[in-house]
Amino acid sequence: MGTKTVITALVCVALTVTGCATQIAGVAQPLGASQDQSTGGGATATTSELGDPRTVDVCQFAPQDAFKAMAPKFKLDTSLSDYGSCYYSLILADTATPPKVTGGFLLSVQTETSMASPDDYLKRFQVTVTAKQQDGRTVFAGKGQKDTGCLRGITLSGGQAIVLEAKNSSSFPDADPCPTADAMAAGALAVLKSGNLKHNPFPAGSAGDVDICPTLSAAATKALGGTVTATPAGFYGCNFVSGTHNFVSVLLSSDDWPPQFKIGTPTAFQVGSRPAQVSGVSNEKLASSYVQVQYTKSPFTNDEFEVVTVNMTVTGKADVTPQAKQFATDVISVLDGHH
Repeated sequence: MGTKTVITALVCVALTVTGCATQIAGVAQPLGASQDQSTGGGATATTSELGDPRTVDVCQFAPQDAFKAMAPKFKLDTSLSDYGSCYYSLILADTATPPKVTGGFLLSVQTETSMASPDDYLKRFQVTVTAKQQDGRTVFAGKGQKDTGCLRGITLSGGQAIVLEAKNSSSFPDADPCPTADAMAAGALAVLKSGNLKHNPFPAGSAGDVDICPTLSAAATKALGGTVTATPAGFYGCNFVSGTHNFVSVLLSSDDWPPQFKIGTPTAFQVGSRPAQVSGVSNEKLASSYVQVQYTKSPFTNDEFEVVTVNMTVTGKADVTPQAKQFATDVISVLDGHH
């Protein structure tokens, strides 16, 4: 669970992308920026009730007091923070001596974009959800298979959302995770209602303060040799599609180096002065290559790094490793230029 699960979900997903073609020069844009192509006007930032959702402290949306009503004793530990995500372990116990553990769950909280309908949740999380009103907000609720658990999505303005999930720990596979998901949702709603939101500013040199879709659309257009349709993958990733099946994607995460998330057998190389690794997955119909580049120190933990993961998939090719490495080089160049 954690960073590696998130990467797998975002990078390995089979894409179904809609939207307008995007061709914006490879310069940093404010979050949600749009640009008037006919007049060459500057970018205009889209407002968010989270402020800048890229810097909002996601861990605050699972407050400690949300679980007080569930058990006389509980232990909530933050196990991992990542860009736009926070992960916890929750242990519930009674008042016996010694305390008897009554349930254990793995929790996740993440900020998302383009999450405005049940179909959005089905595509992104493979969970069928229904909408309900809670504290004046639309909350999407659903339960998937055991590896999906119980999900609650709180709708924010502009198609943004806070998505909360509760899954069973291996020690308690038959426990019901939904009361925990409901407690998480109630806690997050209380935080939103308070309006007192915490933010974590990006450290110097971070790639986190780049709005990936508009900033990297020109590089994606060059890589795929044609107009691209760009769709955000949360606030820290973007999928770019050209034609029906050809695509590239970019995702920022926090991980060890070399990354724990691996596909195939990675081969080490350099992108300028930065360590990188590349691996490929191919068959007779398409070629797919993954490049991971160590960017800078992670703001979340001293022993991790910001990792930029790039994927290129092209039909009718036997190998796209050279093209994927070039795209990764172009991506890093644009990110470096932002600073």
